[in-house]
Amino acid sequence: MKKAFLYITFAVFALVSCGDDKEVVQSDGNLIEFLAEEGTSTRAIISNTTLKTVGNRIHVMDALSGFTGDVSWMAGDVYVDDEIVYSGTPIWDYNSGRVYPWTSDGVHTFFAWLSYDANMSLGADTFWGTTLSSNYSAEDKTLTLPALEMNTSTDQFDFLYAGTDFFIMPRTVVAPVALSMKHLFSAVSLQLRNESQDEIIVKGVSVTGLKNKKSAVLLRDSDPEFTVLSASSEFIDNSSYTTQTLANGDSYDLLARSKNTTPEFRLIWPQSEADLVPSDPDNFLTYPITVNYEYVDDVEHINHTAHLRFPEEASLKPGVRYSYTLLFTQKHIQLTFKVNPWNYNLNEWSFDKQSISEVVELDFKDNPGYDKPSKTCTIIGGNPVKGTFRVVNPSGAIWSIEPVGDVEYFTISPNQGTIDSSNPDYEFYVTPNLDPSLDRSVDKKLKFRFYVEFTDGSIHDANSEINRDNWTVILPKN
Repeated sequence: MKKAFLYITFAVFALVSCGDDKEVVQSDGNLIEFLAEEGTSTRAIISNTTLKTVGNRIHVMDALSGFTGDVSWMAGDVYVDDEIVYSGTPIWDYNSGRVYPWTSDGVHTFFAWLSYDANMSLGADTFWGTTLSSNYSAEDKTLTLPALEMNTSTDQFDFLYAGTDFFIMPRTVVAPVALSMKHLFSAVSLQLRNESQDEIIVKGVSVTGLKNKKSAVLLRDSDPEFTVLSASSEFIDNSSYTTQTLANGDSYDLLARSKNTTPEFRLIWPQSEADLVPSDPDNFLTYPITVNYEYVDDVEHINHTAHLRFPEEASLKPGVRYSYTLLFTQKHIQLTFKVNPWNYNLNEWSFDKQSISEVVELDFKDNPGYDKPSKTCTIIGGNPVKGTFRVVNPSGAIWSIEPVGDVEYFTISPNQGTIDSSNPDYEFYVTPNLDPSLDRSVDKKLKFRFYVEFTDGSIHDANSEINRDNWTVILPKN
């Protein structure tokens, strides 16, 4: 729970008295103003536009307690019930044109939410189908959101909200109230990807079990409380899925219904661990993800069915993006996933601003199974193989390797490091997993994708620089 911050001074603002009635008096420079900001994990709304888009509006509720005066516009304990709008300046203006002076006494507690997305021309009241301000409790400092069913075609209204600490008046210097907005929803992407050497026909994909109808109570100083409700449809509607033929390297976005494109995200209710657990974890037929597929070169046209579950102890948290991939490897399919902050964006290199210099490409030349012409390295006798590369710039960035392929047959160590211009050479080891319970009737293969994260938090695809030969490490079949 956040600590309450008390702003107290000993100056007393003048009151104008009319008999026994008291009313708030405006002093120059003593108005309630707001600075709305993206929070630490809220860098953009789902469309990647920013909160500070001209025309965006935020509804502000001010619960005022302990006030001894009279204000004509107050309704119960609500002092401010208005919208602020972003017009390009740091201070957001009141959409109504009204001004609200700080009161001479009493405690102000603010609660706010994104009420209008100018990029979508969509308001929160329309999205939720109700007047949200009527669901705000000044006594409990909570906002109740009614039941809403979401699927991949639902309007992508990224609901942001913020609560504040307490403000006790009077005070001599009145700073704007900071509204640090955060996301209510999670976001997911889901792709098919073929990294095997076989061409595959994917006939059907079913994703069940996601709780796509919930209501919520938003609290000022703690996590939301969600209630799961019965829904008439699944979050991912697979009725419009059409058979896809995937060659090596092909991908298909199950949410955007498009092939070989950048993964698209969709908003989804946060899911607890209990939400994602199969009804019977010991029975694969209850697993939430089912994929039907066939190998193009299979003369017998055998239909294969894979049943997959979400990772153990997985959950979908508010304000986090989850990238799921149904990955075909050699005669195998698996679910891989990444968890990224909301502001994650995979960038190509921009050589005018950020670049790698003095690169020595990835190589496995010091290994006995090295075969440069075919850009492969074969593991011999179960021994680890060593990959080496060099990066000089950018100094202070973090590089990482994403393994692709038969990943359960290999371990990479280390998988990240700090790029230091004084020590630019790097090496990593690929160790085979020789567990006899793993099938090795065919060669197992591992490829790599390299990324660099800059000090500004942006993540860049570095494979075109570090791994131009698209190396493959091979663990031979038994």
